[in-house]
Amino acid sequence: MSDDKSDVEIIPDEEIHAEGDVQADVPARVISSVLGLMGFFTALLVGLVVGNPGITIVVRALLAMAICTIAGRIIGKAGEICVREFLRNYKTDRPTPELPVQLKRLYEVRAQDEALREQMKRTAS
Repeated sequence: MSDDKSDVEIIPDEEIHAEGDVQADVPARVISSVLGLMGFFTALLVGLVVGNPGITIVVRALLAMAICTIAGRIIGKAGEICVREFLRNYKTDRPTPELPVQLKRLYEVRAQDEALREQMKRTAS
């Protein structure tokens, strides 16, 4: 298997949310919600198929939803921690390389050229 990682995109530090950020727990909340709804629907469907009374079906479905929501939150948080740890290790193992000297020089020349063009435009008008 090839060890080529040229298709891996390095995410800037600003795009990775810290623990206290508002959006940092979005995946955990989504997993929690989906798992809770799946538990509710499954308990509802099983209760209807078995022929339980309506109140029993609803109570058991709500209980299943609560339990599955809590389990989903735990699973989602564990997944987030794993992803954050992987990204942190990946970034420390592969630091951002320095620009080559020729490329730095090219950027400097381009900036000087742009400044000269702007100066010529102001002089011409």
